[in-house]
Amino acid sequence: MILIIDAGNTTITFAAVDLEKGNIIKRFKTDEEKLQADAFKMLNNRPKGVREILLNSWCNVVAEQLCDRAYVQGEKLFEKAVISCVVSEDEQVLEWLADRLTGQVIMVDKENCGLDISLYSAETLGADRMADSVAAIEKYSDKLPIIVFDLGTATTCNVIDEKGRFLGGIIAPGLMTGAESLLKNASKLKTYTVDKPDGIIGNSSQSCINSGLVYGHALMVDGMIKKINEELGKKCTVVMTGGNTELIRSCIESEFFYEPDLLLYGLINIAKKN
Repeated sequence: MILIIDAGNTTITFAAVDLEKGNIIKRFKTDEEKLQADAFKMLNNRPKGVREILLNSWCNVVAEQLCDRAYVQGEKLFEKAVISCVVSEDEQVLEWLADRLTGQVIMVDKENCGLDISLYSAETLGADRMADSVAAIEKYSDKLPIIVFDLGTATTCNVIDEKGRFLGGIIAPGLMTGAESLLKNASKLKTYTVDKPDGIIGNSSQSCINSGLVYGHALMVDGMIKKINEELGKKCTVVMTGGNTELIRSCIESEFFYEPDLLLYGLINIAKKN
């Protein structure tokens, strides 16, 4: 059994995986802000004892959530860990945590991801985009080229050509990131929420917000797909993932495959190669 960790900007997913079968056995999510609070205490020149207490606390959370038992100090619960982290301040803490729980720690990067990024400036490519692309290529190898959208805190778009090479993509503010900015800065809209719209023309402030945010994001995605197809001169297979996909999927006109666990399976594929 191995441990995979997807550390995003908003949440962190921990999962136990049967590597031989490639199955996710169990998972749980935690708030990234909680880890950030503890990370500050661990990294900000605090006494070593504070770090030990916090790390043991997190080890116990992982053991209880994924193994249904308390953590025994010094015990290795997993064969290895594979980590995708987009928050640089969290990397050291997650590596410390994984080192306690496993026999090997793999921080996903350009050297170990198994993705052909020879046509891209790899130093700026996030581990999450690498993992998404690896999983999409593995599952849709007979349907290249591929456009991969990950709709999270940021909306990322990755383009893979017919040879399986990573070409590049697009990064835009995520749907809920845009919503939070709107509701924060428009004083009379602070009490509104975001939900699926009933139609494109809203008949109240709430439905107008829903339409603008959800249809606006869906139309952006459709527009990106159209422009990428035009630039490549061919129709690409489209794969969607990320927490905001459910909000906009019924508003997208383009054909696509929905893979809610794409990134996690990308980490599983990377684990098999390392």
